[in-house]
Amino acid sequence: MNALIIDGYTDEPAAFGVPPYISPRIRAIAGAFLLKGIETDYLTIDSVRQEGLWEKGNDYDFLIVFGGVTTSGRYIGGTPISSSEISLLLKSNSDPTKIVSGPVVSVGYTLRGGTTAFTPDFREADYLLRDEFEIADFLGLDSGGSRYSLLNRLYPAGADVIRLHPCFPDLMVEIDISSGCERLDGFCSFCTESIFYGSFEWRSIKGIVAEFEKLKEVGVKAIRFGRSANVIAYGYDRRRDTLDPSLSEELFKSARSIIQPEVFHIDNGNPIFIAHHPSESRSVIESIVRYNTAGDTISFGVESFDDEVRSLNNLGGSVQDIIFSIELVNEIGKERVEGVPKLLPGINLLYGLPGQSRKSFDIDYDELVSIQERGLLLRRINIRQTMIFPGARIFNMTRPRIDHRLFEKHKHRIRKEIDSKMLKKTFPLGAIIRGVIPEFSEGMIYFGRPLGTYPILVGSPVGFEERTDFVVIDHGMRSITGLPVGTELNDLGEREMRFIPGIGRDRAKSLVIKRPRTREELIKIVGPETHKTLSLIKTKLGGKWL
Repeated sequence: MNALIIDGYTDEPAAFGVPPYISPRIRAIAGAFLLKGIETDYLTIDSVRQEGLWEKGNDYDFLIVFGGVTTSGRYIGGTPISSSEISLLLKSNSDPTKIVSGPVVSVGYTLRGGTTAFTPDFREADYLLRDEFEIADFLGLDSGGSRYSLLNRLYPAGADVIRLHPCFPDLMVEIDISSGCERLDGFCSFCTESIFYGSFEWRSIKGIVAEFEKLKEVGVKAIRFGRSANVIAYGYDRRRDTLDPSLSEELFKSARSIIQPEVFHIDNGNPIFIAHHPSESRSVIESIVRYNTAGDTISFGVESFDDEVRSLNNLGGSVQDIIFSIELVNEIGKERVEGVPKLLPGINLLYGLPGQSRKSFDIDYDELVSIQERGLLLRRINIRQTMIFPGARIFNMTRPRIDHRLFEKHKHRIRKEIDSKMLKKTFPLGAIIRGVIPEFSEGMIYFGRPLGTYPILVGSPVGFEERTDFVVIDHGMRSITGLPVGTELNDLGEREMRFIPGIGRDRAKSLVIKRPRTREELIKIVGPETHKTLSLIKTKLGGKWL
């Protein structure tokens, strides 16, 4: 017997699976079928679209369509599956046993922030199975008595499916280290983590290490501890309200020593938890910075700085707690590698929450300005609209109507006045961005990103077709301009020269015509200040120009 998994991607608060990421849930589903002796193939929904493989499932005994988005986002590497595409797959494949699974079954379907999910009619499906546990039960696998006793078997068993992803080996593999939320005082009004995963539970070191060994065998080189609502809480004992940092040290050290990843990042952290467990959290963050790779981000679900909104939506803690955590991560994570910080905080802001008003926009903006004025860095500010799902408390709450013009104006103001300044400090002139993967081009500008958590978008006037290291030469609002390491400045054409700060059209023309060979000739064309910039860039590029 054989099975085909079609990955329609998932974007959950604590799990990401849109290329170049692959969700751990795909490995679990594949593992369930493989443990039953069923050969398993894998396709992404983008491969189905591009190659017209809508009827491919007819070649198999089982067709599993997985997907569902519960966090709004903008995607470049892939596009999550739509409900109409799921229906098309079900209608186009009459031969196999058809299963639909994932958040689209668990909580419903929507792809856009500011909307309420609905329950699609997948009547052509033979089975609607919420998750990998229901799939394992359907196949007759023994659960072993607990969530992770089953997953510790499924993840290594399904790891080979990673090789079938079209992005492999340039693929970010999400690692499951805990599930549920560690909070003792209830959940946020919009929470879906508790709906999916129930009570907080962390995975044993032994189970994770066994998966690390399998991932090394597969050839995985980029990992992220993304399947966790709060990576700082790994090893947390909710009953005693105690945290053992030595477990995190062992966890991160094991990942580094076994996989030896080229990219090793994390995702979510709870700033309130950090503030309430300051010494233990400090130790955990120190472990992260000791073993991670540069450019990492810990995402803080701030959602709102408005105290009234925070209280009404049970966001927990205080604004002071948030600031404390931002300061702590800045203090520990400020170490730089080739100009790029090891770890910085990111902030999520959410709009459409009960209790929000026009005043909330001003409160959020003023707090971000205050953070900036304190000299603190934020890697990124994620500004989204709430997605409403049945089962979450917000579903039955009175919600404000979002003024979309005000929302867009607020977002643009933050991008222009906060983000752009943070970006220049985070990725200063001359910083090196390693392993940028080409993605698309616009006109004569070529864009790509490195693997990582919220990777920076790099634009370059120089084309590239494979993973390339770049030197930062300028900054946009949310992106940087770079030149490939090894570029000879004196070999650039007039068009490329114009992208270097201080050059411009006339100087670029003069540089191309005269091709200066001495320092004095160069300074005569560009002036002493621009010469300093060029000298810095040249040093990082490794070129020979003056």
